Amino acid sequence: MNDQSRIRELLLEQLTGRNAHVDFQKAVENLSMSDLGKKPEHFPHTIWELIEHIRIAQHDIVAFSKDPDYESPNWPEGYWPESDKPDSMDEWQDSLEAIEKDHKEMEKLVKDKANDLLIPLKHGDGQTLFREAMLIVDHNAYHIGQIVQMRRVMDIW
Repeated sequence: MNDQSRIRELLLEQLTGRNAHVDFQKAVENLSMSDLGKKPEHFPHTIWELIEHIRIAQHDIVAFSKDPDYESPNWPEGYWPESDKPDSMDEWQDSLEAIEKDHKEMEKLVKDKANDLLIPLKHGDGQTLFREAMLIVDHNAYHIGQIVQMRRVMDIW
């Protein structure tokens, strides 16, 4: 295996998300339960729906990267929550913790030098660990931007 240390370093920098945009923690800090379920005019989702979508999609990507027997949810319905707001503060906190846990798991996969970033995963159809990590970067950045825009419109930014 060739030396991929610089690629790992750059990829980890992108996963932390503090270069070109707000990171997830900043985007969701100080939100109230009522904020999570509001849907501003002309926005298709609530903040809660976006956060849960991030959680579900990110978990899917990490689980796929690790487990050859993993089965993804049905698209698109399996990637969105059933409710437009959390049922409780516990559910809200559990979601945030799950996002952090899966994010750290992807960072761990990228850091592990035993994992070649560029060789296609044996159980995929061409996907590499590099591609899966960048998918998290891209997908999360898109939806974090939506959350920030919603907060601006709702005057809670």
